[in-house]
Amino acid sequence: MVVTTKHADLNLATQKEINRIIDEEFGSIPIVQQTEWAEPDWTIVYCKKNKIASFYNIVVRKIQIDNKLVWAGGVNNVITPPEYRGHGYASMMLRDTGRFIFDELELQCGLLLCADALLPFYKRLNWYKVDCPVLFQQKSGQKVWPANTMLLCNGEAIKPSAIDLKGLPW
Repeated sequence: MVVTTKHADLNLATQKEINRIIDEEFGSIPIVQQTEWAEPDWTIVYCKKNKIASFYNIVVRKIQIDNKLVWAGGVNNVITPPEYRGHGYASMMLRDTGRFIFDELELQCGLLLCADALLPFYKRLNWYKVDCPVLFQQKSGQKVWPANTMLLCNGEAIKPSAIDLKGLPW
């Protein structure tokens, strides 16, 4: 069963389990350790027999693409724990992301930051890579995201020359 919940409304046990899974998956990656991250607004969870089989978060924020402010759904922490991998759970959940972002939240685009190895996975789900500077905030000031950025558009793809996340990355 897929459940979409405001992140702040997650029960404590689910929050702890999600944080444990995130730490196991990304906790040893230097860029993750060295970066301050935004708190999500939404969490989408797929459970099998009352266990988290896959999940991801969405940060809702007005960002700047070129010289235009747009509402974006920032997807982060797409994780399927090892014992549930290979069954298509993340793909199944992400196929519905566009409907949620565009129809329910009425946002203008989806944006995610990802590693090289994940580009083909997201491309199969209609995300596309953009090659432009992506700016974000940290306590030390504005930074440029050093890895990949992908967009999901409702209609024709855009090819930005610059993106500013207008806050912490997700």
